[in-house]
Amino acid sequence: MLRTRAVVPAVLLALTLGTMPAVAEPAVGTTDPGALRVDAAFQDQRLDWQPCFPAAEPGLPPGAERLECSVMKAPLDWKRQRRGTVDIAISRLRPVTGEPQNLLLTNPGGPGEEGVVVPLLFLDPAHAQVADVSEIVGVDVRGTGRSTNVTCAGEVIGRERDVRDRSRANVNAMLDDAEGMARACQSASAPVGDYVNTWQTVRDFDLLRALLGHERTNWFGYSAGTWLGAHYTRAFPSRVGRFVFDSSVRFTGDWQRIYALQPMGFERRFRQDFLPWAARYDGVYGLGATAPAVRAGYERVRARLAREPLDIGGGTIVTATGLDSMIAGSLYSKWTFPRLGELLAGLTAATGPAPARTAVGSGLAARVAAVRDAARSPGGRLGAPDAIDATFYTVGCNDTRWRGDRRTLAASSAAQGRLFPLIGWRSIAEPCVFWDRPAVALPRPTGRGVPPVLMVHSVHDPATPLEGAVSAGAVFAGSRLLKVAGEGDHMLYGNGNGCVDRAVDAYLARGELPRPGAGCAGVPLPDPTAPAGAVTEHSAPRLAELAELAGRLPD
Repeated sequence: MLRTRAVVPAVLLALTLGTMPAVAEPAVGTTDPGALRVDAAFQDQRLDWQPCFPAAEPGLPPGAERLECSVMKAPLDWKRQRRGTVDIAISRLRPVTGEPQNLLLTNPGGPGEEGVVVPLLFLDPAHAQVADVSEIVGVDVRGTGRSTNVTCAGEVIGRERDVRDRSRANVNAMLDDAEGMARACQSASAPVGDYVNTWQTVRDFDLLRALLGHERTNWFGYSAGTWLGAHYTRAFPSRVGRFVFDSSVRFTGDWQRIYALQPMGFERRFRQDFLPWAARYDGVYGLGATAPAVRAGYERVRARLAREPLDIGGGTIVTATGLDSMIAGSLYSKWTFPRLGELLAGLTAATGPAPARTAVGSGLAARVAAVRDAARSPGGRLGAPDAIDATFYTVGCNDTRWRGDRRTLAASSAAQGRLFPLIGWRSIAEPCVFWDRPAVALPRPTGRGVPPVLMVHSVHDPATPLEGAVSAGAVFAGSRLLKVAGEGDHMLYGNGNGCVDRAVDAYLARGELPRPGAGCAGVPLPDPTAPAGAVTEHSAPRLAELAELAGRLPD
């Protein structure tokens, strides 16, 4: 049974009872720039492995009973290892027979998404060539999930405010919200928050590698997990095996530049993928027969919500900015397009003339809930309910020294908004500009001295636009980019694309890279007119189900 997470008060106790911190020394016998001498308390610990799902439950994928969970102790601060400890929740999936030939560390991205369930992805028989030879490990990184948590004390940046309202009063209020969130996150998470950063986390992963008895590790990371993997290669190049980066951030840059690409990425996905798709199925959703007509309908609904937010009952109020967020959250995966179409159809009716409003009924609340749930990460049930979001902000703000101030934040978000209105205006909601950043030094990953890294990426990825991946790959030595044409999904492996799956499996299992310039075709967008329950090779990706399983892990 998985242990309950340590939370901030436990770490404070460790700080109170601990001895005077000793400064960590470089490790002996290695040239890795990130290696430190590890204190015996951490180096000699034994991991107590227990079934993650001790009882058979309906809905678990076949083989889920093989997933084992444990908790690893790591230093709160790797530079001063006696300062205190954090708990790191971990999982592993080992071959059914025989000993594993290699270690595969995984990370789901975020930064801050829960990772202990990621090994379940490899239970798919299609990935047997990897699962049969690998010890596949999942991790809730420090700050999130069932590991020691950070929190922002429930503080959120006001979604009731219309980010397109650029009156002086509203701009100042939005900037105050962002500054208030920065203060809340840092105050509520002290002292742990200062040590939730990539420099510390890559050392947690290397400690885990050593405890599992492997000289090297392979890696599979989604999204922000590519940033973490790239920085591991810089810190521990001699430990690097076959690394796969799926939907890469610009991991050779910084978080501020990474996030600056997102308004363009989401706008492109909205304009070039969703809007034409919705127009194609105007007979289903009634949103307009052309992409411009669908966009105009969204703008009308949004304008009405900006004037008068819609109370749909149950304490749920749909605002203009909330609508933008629900749309953006539905663009990560094509499989949520139908739910988004239904939502927009319901909101169009609910915000229309009075006779149409009365005909909407209670179905709209269910549509809103479906879209929100599809885009929401589960996390934080045992500790801080906002641990995933808090880790997301804490890592980005700690890792990068953000440039700018209130004036430049207002100006840059207005410029983004005029070009990319779907979420560009919302970039004013940036707490990192106000963050009291600790001293974190992250050397830039170069790829030198490590095996080739396989990168897979869709051309219309909204969250990590292709341009960032291409930029990173151009200066990261030995990288090989597999581009997926006619595709816009964020996170591809295990999501229904056989070409991508085969390429990733071939590299992880046998070290076979795709030829230079090779690519894959994307998976077609869903057809909402297909018979209910129809099953095709492109239906129901298992990747989308993994987040739900995190919520079913026992206390």
